[in-house]
Amino acid sequence: MVSNRLNARTRSAAESTASAETPKDALVEVARHAAHIQIAAMTAAGKAIAGWAHATNRLAQAVGDELLRRIDGQSDSRELIVRVASATDVHLRELTTLPGTATDHFNTRLERVSIDD
Repeated sequence: MVSNRLNARTRSAAESTASAETPKDALVEVARHAAHIQIAAMTAAGKAIAGWAHATNRLAQAVGDELLRRIDGQSDSRELIVRVASATDVHLRELTTLPGTATDHFNTRLERVSIDD
């Protein structure tokens, strides 16, 4: 008997808190949360694309500079290959950091939103 009364009280308390939030309020909250996730995802993607573009620009500049050195006779073929390989290595290391940077940006953006709410 006591357990039935306790269950009834617990159910009644849960129903009163659930009824305080209308379906419209719940829908607005879900839409708001979805919008925050979309914004965080888009800014993280933009950050990754911008990082890729910057890294690619640095590689193109380095390769171009090495080619000009070779054309001007300031370096031989072996030096050209070594320097281009080195620039490629740096480029690949930069590219491997991009997913982590984008993920960190996404998580930071979502954490900031949850703190503000």
